[in-house]
Amino acid sequence: MDHWDLYSAVKFPGIGDTDMKTPVFSGITLFGDNIELMKSYMKPRRCWVIVVAGYDPSLPADEIKKALTDHFRSCGAILNVEMPRHPVESSVIIVGDDANEKALELNGSELGGRKLVVTARPFPMLKRKDVPFA
Repeated sequence: MDHWDLYSAVKFPGIGDTDMKTPVFSGITLFGDNIELMKSYMKPRRCWVIVVAGYDPSLPADEIKKALTDHFRSCGAILNVEMPRHPVESSVIIVGDDANEKALELNGSELGGRKLVVTARPFPMLKRKDVPFA
């Protein structure tokens, strides 16, 4: 095995006859014999762009980012909150298979005394083989 190769083809019993690329360290898998943990790790996840408008744009950008992060935390794993130069709307990047549905339930909710307008669209993802979470 090449010392730069952090992945190795490993067969797991009960998963099928196909070889899967699985992270290894010194020949021992990261998952040991926990097949369910390995399945969860290898499961592809959806990423969503949640566009939010209606908040108070006069607040400092860091306060808006924190407030939006706290408000959408229950929807999934938040990767980033993107603020444009002149904030009228912001984008919250969330990972989670049903994060869009959870975020759309927050449409019309209040943040700082103002009603939010929430829309969702899939995040354009690059597909890379043999990389976890690709």
